[in-house]
Amino acid sequence: MHKHLRTSLLPVSVLGLATALSLVACSGTEEESSPETTSHAAPETTTVSSEASPSAAPSTTPTPPPLNEGPAPALTGTFEMDGPATITGATYDSMPFVLPLNPAGPQETMVRWVQDWGESPATAEQGTTYVLGHAWGQQKLVFNPFSEVVTANVDLSNPTTVEGLDGAQVQRFATPVLNGSLIRMTSEGGAGREWIVDNAFLVGKEQLGSDADLMNTEVPGRIVLIACAVDGATDLEYNVIVTGHLA
Repeated sequence: MHKHLRTSLLPVSVLGLATALSLVACSGTEEESSPETTSHAAPETTTVSSEASPSAAPSTTPTPPPLNEGPAPALTGTFEMDGPATITGATYDSMPFVLPLNPAGPQETMVRWVQDWGESPATAEQGTTYVLGHAWGQQKLVFNPFSEVVTANVDLSNPTTVEGLDGAQVQRFATPVLNGSLIRMTSEGGAGREWIVDNAFLVGKEQLGSDADLMNTEVPGRIVLIACAVDGATDLEYNVIVTGHLA
């Protein structure tokens, strides 16, 4: 049986819950998967012969608008991230706000946004969208790429202290290594949203739920990715957080 590492995520006082919220994002145990969306191959391109008449009219196909100016994505679709922690071939779906928060699989390819905690991808402009995925030292899971890159680039001897809930002081260990990377959540038909990464950091599992800024669900257009910190084959007692804003 694989070991489950559960992470304290929110104190009871944040949401008035009867029990503390915890996140399981390090397990290699396969969970019940949600129905996956059907991917569609890109349309074939047409090759124009070099013998075409010079007087042929230029293409009048309009340039598509930026992704964020188009329709909002559906509640299921594909998830991508570029940059030094590339994620491709992943899908997204929802997960209920049920404790402990344990995003269902397939863990190698599925990420989950949380219902009733912040916003869905379809309403991303209105607040913070929280997306959870698994990372594990014993197997390459969906969020291993950024978990490993961020963990490898932070200095655990040089924390930044930020304001916590109820007067607490929270230590973050930040790195700009992912800044400028793009996160995309796109549904069938091409509707989607795109975020630009602006921060990445480790925070102790016992302090995550006390981070006042991180727990603010009302930051317009923000995305927050959460996974466990992985250092090689070792699972650390930290969570990795990646934040971004709508492009």
